[in-house]
Amino acid sequence: MSQQNPIDMRSHVAAYRQRGWYCVPLRPQSKSPARRDWTNLRLEPNAFPDRGNIGIILGEPSGWLVDVDLDCPEAIELADSYLPPTPAITGRASAPRSHRWYIATGAVTEKHTDPRDGSMIVELRSTGTQTVVGPSIHPDGEPYDVLDSEPAIVPAPMLAACVKALSDAVIVKRGGPV
Repeated sequence: MSQQNPIDMRSHVAAYRQRGWYCVPLRPQSKSPARRDWTNLRLEPNAFPDRGNIGIILGEPSGWLVDVDLDCPEAIELADSYLPPTPAITGRASAPRSHRWYIATGAVTEKHTDPRDGSMIVELRSTGTQTVVGPSIHPDGEPYDVLDSEPAIVPAPMLAACVKALSDAVIVKRGGPV
């Protein structure tokens, strides 16, 4: 699948920026930032390269926009039962509804893994992280959904507790102890 044309990518960066969110240039069809200093970048749309993906810098730099990244099928399946509702849900064809977006002031990044095999279950992604967004292209060629809905505003401690409960439910569903 071909990369979006540069003007279209920059228009999406501009739309994200208008919403108060800073973006980081990523390598084409990659989740990796194109620059080492990406956590400190506060670029305007015209500074983005002609080709490449875009990620949103999460947490404090972007007004406390956070991403709950559902990293396994069980987390995606159970998310509606454990996470606060939000209109802002994105993903891609092979992982639909795998990212839930919120505004959660003060949220911290937390990774939840399966204690038996170490596989990632769910991440609450905040300051110091970024998430790839549409119209970027996944390494396997699938386009990511554009984040065009408004994230729900939720208290950070409540969101962290909901993410932990979701992780525990996945572990139980897999037959493991919490």
